[in-house]
Amino acid sequence: MTRAVTLAEIADTSTFVVDGTNSRVGINSSSPTTTLDVNGIISGDGSGLTNVGIGTTGSINTSGIITATSFVGSGANLTGVSGFATALSSDTTNVLNTFFKTPQQVNIGAGTSVTVESDATSGNIAFIRESIVHVAVGATFHIKTSNTLVTNVLSIF
Repeated sequence: MTRAVTLAEIADTSTFVVDGTNSRVGINSSSPTTTLDVNGIISGDGSGLTNVGIGTTGSINTSGIITATSFVGSGANLTGVSGFATALSSDTTNVLNTFFKTPQQVNIGAGTSVTVESDATSGNIAFIRESIVHVAVGATFHIKTSNTLVTNVLSIF
């Protein structure tokens, strides 16, 4: 800690601050409120980060894969996520949070080309929750040879 305090003493205190009393370090934070308080963007691959949390108004932007043991909330603002259904209530204490709705039809828009291909570890089977696949004029929809597409996987339509 002696070297960090020495560095803090010669650094610009609006850029780097050490709070030895509370064992906190601030980067672009003149009054750190956590062990490491960074006000700004942290860059790098993040491969060594664990137990990272964000505040109630925070966000995470990534081009990689995010895994979690659970997500809390309705997920209504999640994008690019493949899922089976949407809960009828976002309130986890409400019984309707265990009932789900799902669209009956998947639409493939004009000018879009979709090829369904699974792999051997899944038995070359792909599935969708919807029972109807609507392919618009000018769109293409292919299921690769030796692949099976199962529709209405939830058996609700």
